Amino acid sequence: MPASAAGRGAPRRGRPPSLSAERIVVAAREHLEAGGLAALSMRALAKDLGTTPMALYRHVGDKEQLLGLVLDEYSTGLGDIELPEQPRERIQTIFLAIFDTLAAEAWILELLQRGGRGGAGALVLVDRVIAAGQQLGMDGRRALLLYRALWNYTLGALLDIRPVASDDGISPLAVKIREAGVDRLPALHAVAENWPSGTTRESYVEGLRVLADGYVARFGDADR
Repeated sequence: MPASAAGRGAPRRGRPPSLSAERIVVAAREHLEAGGLAALSMRALAKDLGTTPMALYRHVGDKEQLLGLVLDEYSTGLGDIELPEQPRERIQTIFLAIFDTLAAEAWILELLQRGGRGGAGALVLVDRVIAAGQQLGMDGRRALLLYRALWNYTLGALLDIRPVASDDGISPLAVKIREAGVDRLPALHAVAENWPSGTTRESYVEGLRVLADGYVARFGDADR
């Protein structure tokens, strides 16, 4: 009998990989990266890992707790990015790293949109933004306001990063402005043809600099 035929029905030797929180988190992240939040269910995850949903619950809690663990694992390396000495450049480098991360991982943005928390590793970046704001002459409260403004701007930019254009390549909003007419929306009508079809990395960076510089000019020391 050929070896391949003999081995086809033979029992597998050795123990199956033991179930652990780390193994579950890795598998969950693979599901999320492949299909977003909709692709992750405790039942499907348990099937892939050769176990039961109840066994998953014992290791990682429910789905929301598991998502938190995945975010914590994903964000552990964010605090290790190389940062410039100059505080303004440091702030921009941090937010550009956040933008690039969320643009590449749509499931994280989807989770944040519905109110999920960020990963624990990202708190290091929040701390460094606030510290940079204080270096620029802001008190703690205003440095926190700077962070919140830049964070909200970043989320808004990311929500517009995958726009749906009309057949002629014009954004749906530009079409609505055109249909409303110049008498109703004169200022918008004047710029409708140049309305951006969505966020680009370059437009995001431009807006980030304008917003950060404005906060520094208003609440910090513009000479730093």
